[in-house]
Amino acid sequence: MRKRKTSRTLTGSRIYIRRGKYQYFSSQPILNPKSGKVSKWHILCTEAEGEFKAREVLNALLDHVNTPKGSGDFCHWFNEWRSEIINKRKSDTPKDPVRKEIWQTGTKNLNNVLAVIENAFADFDIYQLAPSDVAKFVDQWKGRRAAQLYRGHLSKFFAWACRYGHATTNPARDVTVETPKKRKVYITDKQYLDVKAQLLSAPDDQSPEHNERMVAGLMDLYYLMYQRGTDVRLLRTNELDADEIEFTPTKTENSSGATVRLAVTQDIRDVVTGLKRIAKLRSIYLIHDDHGQPFTSRKVRDIFARACKKAGVSGITLKDIRAKAATDATKAGYTESQLQTALAHTDGSTTRDYIRNRETPISEVILRLPK
Repeated sequence: MRKRKTSRTLTGSRIYIRRGKYQYFSSQPILNPKSGKVSKWHILCTEAEGEFKAREVLNALLDHVNTPKGSGDFCHWFNEWRSEIINKRKSDTPKDPVRKEIWQTGTKNLNNVLAVIENAFADFDIYQLAPSDVAKFVDQWKGRRAAQLYRGHLSKFFAWACRYGHATTNPARDVTVETPKKRKVYITDKQYLDVKAQLLSAPDDQSPEHNERMVAGLMDLYYLMYQRGTDVRLLRTNELDADEIEFTPTKTENSSGATVRLAVTQDIRDVVTGLKRIAKLRSIYLIHDDHGQPFTSRKVRDIFARACKKAGVSGITLKDIRAKAATDATKAGYTESQLQTALAHTDGSTTRDYIRNRETPISEVILRLPK
């Protein structure tokens, strides 16, 4: 038998042998009291120390995680605030079954993030927390978007606590986090066409031709409609029967509520006609799988990634198509104000950053050596 190349695991556990060490992989990020860091992977001991030692260390770790901690009041007030947030999300749950499922996944992810914060500050009283404590916590994700995410939730919690008299200061507000580098990828026309050609070519064993051609059409709709991926992916067939279609972005429908009305051009109609032609069955969704259900974001991402690999194109994602459309619109002479409306951005600075990060200015200055 060939030698196993992947990580081995102990039977009946989530303990893996990786790089000569026993490591535990938790289903959700947890705080390791030994390292003081929040992670899914936790080093237990060396392989030489044996399986018994690994299980012993793991039991101690899980006991620490599952045991109510400290005499601090942080968890009490944090859970009150969390209940308000989660109940608000539940009341705002969309009625559409597919959007409802996406929304519920978002709620689950939010609960996981809040659980990490609760575990990290469980031994504190609210009045004890200083900006340095918050900084030490968020610095675990220095330079990553997660640092902004955790700092943002902490700031909202302390603002709530101050409002109701449970705290007098907001320590998270005084903590700055390093802004992640903005994405500057621009998909060239050649890259776009090469990937699309792969999607339209003969399928491989992993992806039926129907799915690949559906994603090729989705690429074109992403570009022609320049809206967020989820809103285009979940389009219903009857929505494109009229001359215009109204988009209320899922991302902001419960915040800014920005809405944009988009003309259904002939190019869009041509793509829709092509998608209907390759459909194997009738579905209420324009982009759908063999069962008539809309593709999940992961499935679309996987199909697109395989096409990129076959086309020899690296470093691009489906989200970059929207940025390409906006950048191309700028080159075509559309103003920032027009693009802000088209992209359903509430802030003009968002639109400016969105475009300028992907435009490479061409210098018109030409010098000659002095004689």
